Amino acid sequence: MATIFFKDLPLDFTPHPVSGDVRPITNETAIKRSLSNLIKTKRGTRPFYPEYGTTISNYLFENDSVFTRHNIKQELTETIARFEPRVSLRNILVENDDYGITIKLDYVILNVGRASSLITTIARTA
Repeated sequence: MATIFFKDLPLDFTPHPVSGDVRPITNETAIKRSLSNLIKTKRGTRPFYPEYGTTISNYLFENDSVFTRHNIKQELTETIARFEPRVSLRNILVENDDYGITIKLDYVILNVGRASSLITTIARTA
């Protein structure tokens, strides 16, 4: 059995098929889900926690420039350092295409010392 370092509840509250209990997500999966939720949550939309999230969706229809990418990287760095202390960022890659903004995070899980990465997209919608 693998050692569990981190444990979170899934936002969809998926029940276990036999016991009916909510199954927690653990370790790398918990951190990836937390980072994805943090990036995709628009700042100001969480009641009683308005500073949680990012404003990256504001950049969806901006021109793709060095300044836009720099601003996104800066916001991600500050937000992740503040709200996800379990990781240390190593690299952020931002790509802007016709469909949205694709973000690739390379990070190290601090208590475990294990490197991991996350690729997520914030899509443009009509």
